[in-house]
Amino acid sequence: MAKKDKLYMSQYNDYYKGLITEYQSNLIKMYYDEDMSLSEIAKTLSISPQGVRDALKRAEHILEEYEQKLGLVKKTMVLNKLLEELEPQVNEDLKKEILKALELLDK
Repeated sequence: MAKKDKLYMSQYNDYYKGLITEYQSNLIKMYYDEDMSLSEIAKTLSISPQGVRDALKRAEHILEEYEQKLGLVKKTMVLNKLLEELEPQVNEDLKKEILKALELLDK
């Protein structure tokens, strides 16, 4: 199984983990964040690698659907870029506010 874009799946899980089961979120975390193989996850969870693969695919599909419908990851990335481009063009007081906004977006 080829890993999908690691950064995006990890971000999708960060944003939408409350909308999927804890089990699905943990699978995504183990596979993408902890870089565990399907067989390592299977051994940890006492299920077959095929079971891990199937559950992981379902979780990925659900997360991708949420991002497609809600677009929170994409919107955050666009806002980050806009704020970073704006920061050098403004006075010090406004820079502080922009930095606060960027910090909030990174949480």
